[in-house]
Amino acid sequence: MKKIYVILFALMIVGSIRAQELTKLWSSPKTFDVPESVLYDAQSGLAFVSCLGQVRNEKNGDGYIAQMNLEGKILNKKWIDNLNDPKGMAINDGKLYVSDIDELVVIDIESGEVEKKFLAFDASFLNDVTYCQNGAVFVSDSHKQHIYALQDTTFGLWLEDERLLGVNGLWAEGGNLYAGNASVWAIDPKSKSIAELFGGTGGIDGLETIGSRNFIFSNWAGRIFISDGGKVIQLLDTTEDELNTADIDFVPGENIVLVPTFMGNRVDAYQLELNVEQDEE
Repeated sequence: MKKIYVILFALMIVGSIRAQELTKLWSSPKTFDVPESVLYDAQSGLAFVSCLGQVRNEKNGDGYIAQMNLEGKILNKKWIDNLNDPKGMAINDGKLYVSDIDELVVIDIESGEVEKKFLAFDASFLNDVTYCQNGAVFVSDSHKQHIYALQDTTFGLWLEDERLLGVNGLWAEGGNLYAGNASVWAIDPKSKSIAELFGGTGGIDGLETIGSRNFIFSNWAGRIFISDGGKVIQLLDTTEDELNTADIDFVPGENIVLVPTFMGNRVDAYQLELNVEQDEE
């Protein structure tokens, strides 16, 4: 059959990935204090950067969230301060949800004010955060095998499963929940049933979909991958430069990958070149 090559996001959910490349766009100034996660806000056109601060794993209030644009300019380094170790973030209905050791912090984006903090009494290392269409905000605990959920005004343990040991990256889309550790797992938010989609991922930090059950994800040590039908393809390796790739974000439409470098104290941006191969019928 004749092959037609098109840009991935013109056909979003069909075809298989045949060519891929990350091209460096820019690096922000090295002024962040351990940037752990980046999240782009389509409504404001800005990106939020969660920074652990100079002292990690302590409730000392030196963590913060910065604002920057898609050109790498830092607009407000300490837009929200007096946090502890803010990590994963998610946005819904004008609210920014941020994990902070054993709390889920809710921030009103327009006012820049912390609205509420939900304590998870048995949590030890809350990490990634995602919002699901069922109305829940899910949070991983990477020191355990737990996923927590904020449902209405209740925040507590939602799922415990030995297969989720060291779980970090979370992503929800189309009513489905995905979780990453050394594999990518599909979790049914209704039944809580778990199915492994593929393994060999090396310990996932940031996790997002880029099409029909294909993903882009990072390893904290300095690698970024995509998946193609369960096949894991490496796009970037900065381990020799000792440059981390923590909780990345992908900007659809722009096809930009935002990379918090953790100990590199900056955010790097890459253009993602992705083609798909489609069978013409």
